[in-house]
Amino acid sequence: MTDHPEKRLHWRDFIPDWKTLGKIAVYVAALYVLQVFVILPFLTYVVQSDFLASPGAFRPVNDEAGEVARSQCNRFFRQKMATKRVEFPLGGDKVWAMNDGRYLVKASAIITDDQGLARRVNYTCYVKYQGGDIFTAANWNLKGLDWLQTGESRSLR
Repeated sequence: MTDHPEKRLHWRDFIPDWKTLGKIAVYVAALYVLQVFVILPFLTYVVQSDFLASPGAFRPVNDEAGEVARSQCNRFFRQKMATKRVEFPLGGDKVWAMNDGRYLVKASAIITDDQGLARRVNYTCYVKYQGGDIFTAANWNLKGLDWLQTGESRSLR
């Protein structure tokens, strides 16, 4: 049986070489810069956004303000589609009120192209009433608009 002398560990055995230490320092510095200049400002922006400014329950509305919010969303949708051949069918629309004059509208529209083919487009609109006359378009701001086109088209001729 041969005796091997036990090698004692020294604290320097746990320190990597200078090249590896440099890489670790660069990675830590990059993570710090990413956190301070990218992640934290983004999280601050999200928390201070208009949507989270005063959280509250969504409540369905069927009053005059809800109808005006729906008509403003229709106006914004028509502007985004950049065509005059947009119809808004009655019924099926839903309007929810939030705090601070904010409204969420779920609706649909029929868009007719130059060949006379119509397609249904479902859209969601997020608007904010700024105050003043509720019927004045300038008193409403569009905060978000998204739509989904159905794959079917039909002729309206």
